[in-house]
Amino acid sequence: MSSQVVDQIFDTGFYWFKKAEKLNNRLVEKVIDLGTTTPDSKVIPFNEGSSHSSILQGLWGRPIGKVASLLGLSAAAILLWKYADNFVPRPAEHLKQDDKKCVLVFGHMRDPITRQIVMDLYRRGFVIFVCSEQGDSNNDDQGLFHVTPNELRKVIDYLHETSTFFSSILVVPNSAYNPSGAFSTLSSSVVQSELEQNVFVHMRGLAKFLPQLNHSPQIILLTPSIPLNYQIPLHSPEVFIAGLMDSFYKALTFEYPKSRVYLCHLGVLKIAGSTSNYKHMLASGSNVAKSLLGPLYELVISQSSSWFGFWERVWGTQRFYGKWSRLGYYFGNLIPLSFLKYL
Repeated sequence: MSSQVVDQIFDTGFYWFKKAEKLNNRLVEKVIDLGTTTPDSKVIPFNEGSSHSSILQGLWGRPIGKVASLLGLSAAAILLWKYADNFVPRPAEHLKQDDKKCVLVFGHMRDPITRQIVMDLYRRGFVIFVCSEQGDSNNDDQGLFHVTPNELRKVIDYLHETSTFFSSILVVPNSAYNPSGAFSTLSSSVVQSELEQNVFVHMRGLAKFLPQLNHSPQIILLTPSIPLNYQIPLHSPEVFIAGLMDSFYKALTFEYPKSRVYLCHLGVLKIAGSTSNYKHMLASGSNVAKSLLGPLYELVISQSSSWFGFWERVWGTQRFYGKWSRLGYYFGNLIPLSFLKYL
């Protein structure tokens, strides 16, 4: 953080401190005046020995004192929210050269969001294993490997041979290409295939892999929950997938209490200026690097720092990446779909 930013922060803080000090003095004088004046305007001498706590109690007992206190707390909260990033240290953009950490991603590289996540973590210095039924070792690169669910033992062997720390597991269902249409018109085999490729194959792979670890890893589940939360019709496969991912998250939370399990709700995201998911909503998504890749990296890296881990625990295990994701989780059933274009 540059000295100019520090100077600006402290100048702003000193300015508001002086403003609060002047307001406090005026309020105390007002309280003294109100407390020493009787209804018939006869002045009662002020007891100089009165404690400051009694003055503050009298101030809080009056409406003006409550309003001033609430305004002060609100101003402090706004300042903290605005300048928190300047005070709270952020993780480095990349791992150190000798910092060996491994991430296992269950997902399909043909999905643009999965591909963005994999390549971003790879560029930041993580060793990445991508597990899918289409895993092809011919596409391997130094630090980027492809395996099938039947080849997950290769991950364990690599960890032992290279003394690499296993950090996190990511489960990323396909969120860019999903069949749509009325539930009664969709082929049952198509729906079954979507559920198999996006949920069940990852469940089976995770069930095989977890018992082979000698510690409890971080588990991050991503879910395309917009259609479920906003109750959007004609998108039943996404609704099924989101419902299953929520159940998957709860089951892992119950059975692996020593692991930090997160459920990350995907909002509308754009890659290179074009919306990459929920294209039926005709909305301009938020930038994938700022809304997904950066926060997801900070979540993964929090495993190696008690400080960053503390802050991630403060934020909880439900995460929201992308446009309308948080709004949908809390208020989706109350907001008409046509109203979203104004938000």
